[in-house]
Amino acid sequence: MQRGEGTMTEAAARRSEDAPTRADFDVVYQSSYPDMVRLAWSLVDRRDLAEEVVQDAFAALYRRFATVEHPVAYVRVCVLNNCRKVLRRRRLARRQPDPVEASVEAEHDHLFDVLRGLPTRQREVIVLRYQLGMTDAEIAEALGIPLGSVKSALSRAKDRLREELSS
Repeated sequence: MQRGEGTMTEAAARRSEDAPTRADFDVVYQSSYPDMVRLAWSLVDRRDLAEEVVQDAFAALYRRFATVEHPVAYVRVCVLNNCRKVLRRRRLARRQPDPVEASVEAEHDHLFDVLRGLPTRQREVIVLRYQLGMTDAEIAEALGIPLGSVKSALSRAKDRLREELSS
């Protein structure tokens, strides 16, 4: 079972099982939007991009709301996938020199810099664990990877954070 399934939010969103309403969608949106923005922001490093990623995820949910069994889990997966797309585009853009320098982002603290330096999978498991409080099993299900891979990535990420932050 994924985090958020079976909660009052999910129950409220599903109270009219046959015909979910706009009010049902609003309950899911209002209760999970802040967590989803924090998740996306931790992965893409910019609040404006994070909000865009989350809005796209909720737009996808809205289009399929009547058929989605677990709306919060659906949005979380959409957010993760959208963040991966943003990061992939960013890597491609770095490979191709941009003639116009992008404006410098606001200063990041040391921890955020170290997080950004982690491999994508390690950053995802750290954020899901410590930002959203998900269990290893919930992370494995959300990312579609084996439980052992979650534990391994989490251990490696913590070791690297410990090493980088102590120097």
